[in-house]
Amino acid sequence: MLLLLRGDRFHPARLLRAGCIFLVATLLATTTQAIAAGPEVIVLELSPLAYGDARNALQDAMTDEGLAPPSISEFGQMLARTAKDLGHRADFYKQAEIFSFCSAQVSARMIAEDVRHIALCPLTIALYTLPGQAGTVFLAYRAPDLASPAGDFARAMLRRIAARTLEHAGVGR
Repeated sequence: MLLLLRGDRFHPARLLRAGCIFLVATLLATTTQAIAAGPEVIVLELSPLAYGDARNALQDAMTDEGLAPPSISEFGQMLARTAKDLGHRADFYKQAEIFSFCSAQVSARMIAEDVRHIALCPLTIALYTLPGQAGTVFLAYRAPDLASPAGDFARAMLRRIAARTLEHAGVGR
């Protein structure tokens, strides 16, 4: 109240200034937390391997896990298509797709811990190749940043899918 009152008089300008200070402090704290709390991204190199073989291996690994077919986002094509209009490079990737999927077991465990974990669904795994790196496919996924049994369960499933993808692709034999 000391910021808002001076003597017996109310000062609207002080109320406005206090509100602005509070808003800026809140935004700074939120931005800092979002950057500092970023989830871990795991990237595996699958080589030598053709993209189509890696794609089939990933889909087989998801089937092994009992997952429904994923939604597939043509991420590389979207970037190439929008490059001219948005002023970015068109050649970040030679090929790039994002596979989005939900596991009822993982989702139910995460939601049981906190209903706000809905924002962590669906899970995604990306496959991509880079220009000039023929025969090398990268598999990347973002592990949920939950220090909980559900987070452990989700990370274990993602690791299994990645390992099964390598196995199906015959990488590392």
